[in-house]
Amino acid sequence: MNYQDLYFFIKVVEKGSIVAASRYLNVPTSTLSRRIQAFEDDLGYKLIHRSAKKFGLTESGQRLYGSVAHTVQDLETRIEDVNSELSSLSGDIKITAPVSLGHHYVKQWVFEFMQANPRITVETFLSNENVDLVKNSIDIAFRLGNVTLNDWVSRPLFRSALVLCASASLVQRTGQPEHPSDLHRAPLIALKRTPVWRFHKDGDTEILVPKPYLRTDEIQFAMDAAREGLGIACLPRYVVNDALENGELVELLPDWQMDERQVNVIYPHRESLPVKTRAFIDFVVAKAAAMRSPQATPEVRSRVTENTV
Repeated sequence: MNYQDLYFFIKVVEKGSIVAASRYLNVPTSTLSRRIQAFEDDLGYKLIHRSAKKFGLTESGQRLYGSVAHTVQDLETRIEDVNSELSSLSGDIKITAPVSLGHHYVKQWVFEFMQANPRITVETFLSNENVDLVKNSIDIAFRLGNVTLNDWVSRPLFRSALVLCASASLVQRTGQPEHPSDLHRAPLIALKRTPVWRFHKDGDTEILVPKPYLRTDEIQFAMDAAREGLGIACLPRYVVNDALENGELVELLPDWQMDERQVNVIYPHRESLPVKTRAFIDFVVAKAAAMRSPQATPEVRSRVTENTV
């Protein structure tokens, strides 16, 4: 069955004639008449009485219209509702992010965005594993490092610097390292996603594959362990910034620069994103730009480095 011809038939009945329906559908009268005729031929029975002065339904036409008109009208209403949601700041957005990034940045962005747009609801998935974006119907994801996903757009937000740190008590016990090679003698706390530590200074690069005293996949866990004096950790600066400022942690090898990772927001590659999705992306991009701005407070600027991508 050609469902477009069924739709044409419904509109002919609703408008009372083929001529009126052709104007509504913006389809030539002759074309619409041929489509109705072809629909009748496919069904094997007449639907409409045709005459120069009179329009009416056959018994078969009345039964078909009575059976399907409500369904077609309901579909039209549902499509209008979807179009309205996609073109307005309303509806649901599904977001995923790594746990630490979610707590330090994403959650505040979500809170502020929802307060400004009360008709939008948000569902979040915070995980240190890469959530299956398609399977979970994710609208927006935050990812660290290089992103190579087909059919997804990646926009850089800022670069996250890594910093080597430990508690003052540990430094007193084990001594202050003066070179990355000194770390081989120290207890180390390593993140599973950072199996290699790279240090850069004056064009030289030192590479360390840590043999950790403690290994974890959760940044907060690693930072708490470092604060307890269990070892030296390599962590994002935005996570440990407050602990460095209040003395809970001490930065080690400050003359050596460690690798940075790009923080990205990614979303499906679509010709026309829903307004709600586009609005949140623009909101996040503006927030990240404000953090990088020279006008931002020193505390905010210290959490990210200048975006060079």
